[in-house]
Amino acid sequence: MVGAPKNLSDLYRVEAQVRVTCTSCRATEVWELHAIITEVRNNGGNTDWRAARYALKCPKRCASPMISLLPIPFGRERARRRAHRHALVNLALTILREAAGRSSQETVGTIEVRLALHVLRPFVRDQQLLTDFWIAATVEPRHPWASCHKPYHRIVQRLADLGVTIEGDPRSKEQ
Repeated sequence: MVGAPKNLSDLYRVEAQVRVTCTSCRATEVWELHAIITEVRNNGGNTDWRAARYALKCPKRCASPMISLLPIPFGRERARRRAHRHALVNLALTILREAAGRSSQETVGTIEVRLALHVLRPFVRDQQLLTDFWIAATVEPRHPWASCHKPYHRIVQRLADLGVTIEGDPRSKEQ
């Protein structure tokens, strides 16, 4: 696709999202394509690319909106990828959280824990944190004070520092 599309429905071919910006107040929103087409039609507008911006309201409902539209090609694909990454990280953290809970009574160096650590490797970006968890998970003999809680909390803190969204609040558990 070269240049602006002729119609909003042309953007279905490139699985696009649309960034709606009010140039008056600088408010910005990213819309799914079907939602913006529905909004334009509900407001009595035309889905022609140039005419659609007149049928949209400012995201902050300012008094004198001047709307501009920007297509984001393959935006839905990026959103799906982000959702998949989020699900992977949170599933791996769930496995590590459960292992940390059992780690004071038994060795938790299982294939599931190893896989969860492997999944987190590109997100944590610090191999030593993952190594510390694995060492704590496989240490023999087990003692009540030897658990994986501290390495787990350091991994969660590192992910939070990097801006990864973590479901729930896994840091609220006692060490």
